[in-house]
Amino acid sequence: MTGMVERAAAAARAEGAGAAEGERSEPLGNITHSASVAGEWFALRDRKPGKVDRSDPAQRQAARDTARGERWDLRRAMRGFTESRRVRSCGRAGAREDGSVVLRVTDATGTAAESSTGATGSVAGFGGLFHCGNVWLCPECSTKIAAARAAELESVLAHHIAAGGWAILVTVTMRHHRGHGLDQCLTAAGRGWRAVVSGRRWQDDKAASGFAGYARALEITESPENGWHVHFHAVIVFSARPSDDMVEHVVEGMFSRWSAGLVKAGMPAPSREHGLDVQHLDPDAGAGRSFGSVRAWAKYVTKGIAAEATLGVTKSARGGNRTARELMRDALAPQRWENPANGQHVLTVDQTARVRLREYERAVKGRKMLTWSTGRHDLREAAGLGEERTDDEIAADDLDGEDVAVITRDGWRAVKARATELLSVTETAGPDAARRWLTERGVDWYAPTRLTDQHRRHVETG
Repeated sequence: MTGMVERAAAAARAEGAGAAEGERSEPLGNITHSASVAGEWFALRDRKPGKVDRSDPAQRQAARDTARGERWDLRRAMRGFTESRRVRSCGRAGAREDGSVVLRVTDATGTAAESSTGATGSVAGFGGLFHCGNVWLCPECSTKIAAARAAELESVLAHHIAAGGWAILVTVTMRHHRGHGLDQCLTAAGRGWRAVVSGRRWQDDKAASGFAGYARALEITESPENGWHVHFHAVIVFSARPSDDMVEHVVEGMFSRWSAGLVKAGMPAPSREHGLDVQHLDPDAGAGRSFGSVRAWAKYVTKGIAAEATLGVTKSARGGNRTARELMRDALAPQRWENPANGQHVLTVDQTARVRLREYERAVKGRKMLTWSTGRHDLREAAGLGEERTDDEIAADDLDGEDVAVITRDGWRAVKARATELLSVTETAGPDAARRWLTERGVDWYAPTRLTDQHRRHVETG
């Protein structure tokens, strides 16, 4: 591990913190007027992608390519901003001793890659790159980690529901304003949750309702007008389906303690209308489908709340709020302006967003996105899952599948600015097309072999 960290630091020093700036693409879209500058200036904004027809493979691939390209662009931009050495090293070559990078491809159907990319066919990836494992700051690692956590939660819920249990998704939030710092909000939220799961009434409610355990996810968004929005998504699992009255009794008790805990932490009491949301499983879900087992049905009906609870870092926020990824985009991707009268262009950076992003980075350091109840209410153990893997371990998982090509250290320098293009070529046209892409661009690569890693330039497997 020490050697890997040292190689990551060396890779970062070799490339330089600002090396990625020239790689970032800034596609221009339709012109829309902005009243925030002088009247003759217009903001050039990217066109928002239209609704994707999931039955059209070309549209699915285009959407994957766009999302992946943005993640890689933001990851590169974060290298010049973050205070974290690990995040600065993420996505750089050097995890393999010789600095080479392995291009791989696999069938994503039914795998974790399908959850994280939406792929139902081939998905390509690189081995030999460093991964930071930061679920809060890295657009690429956070997508991978969130997908793995969602799959774990989905599996746990499917086990309990198939055994006759039930689950609800409880979201609790707090009143806030722009003057509340994120660290203050997170400290108050932690105190509020400790109040939720402590006390005599909580013990009584657990016993009366058949409480089996919970999984709790932390989500953070930000609004330029109203400040930080911190909330918890808690999936509450019961050993059997409780009555509606019992669910209401348990939830109201949770919210009452949550509110009291926030007040003790110096925050205003949240309103019932805006501070609590409850989602229930639909017992009739999948009525028009056929399932091979009760567990298959259980997995189907729990997929929605598992995703809602864990995929916050990958979603777009609502109501003028910004997720961390959207905050990164505003803070790190320059906005281009045009004066149609003379054709002049200028670039601006949202300095306020940069300040907020720095506050965010410092406040979330060391915090977990997903936590589970433990002891007698350990849902993972009851479902037969092994020891929980860390974010680092999940992020470090390289894609399994066919090794397409080994790109040398020098070759990777030529590829990295167009790496996402190579991944798309591999997915849509296959391994042979990927190898031709490398050869036509004069990239130094060699064919992987079973017995040796001996350097063989531009030799296609036969």
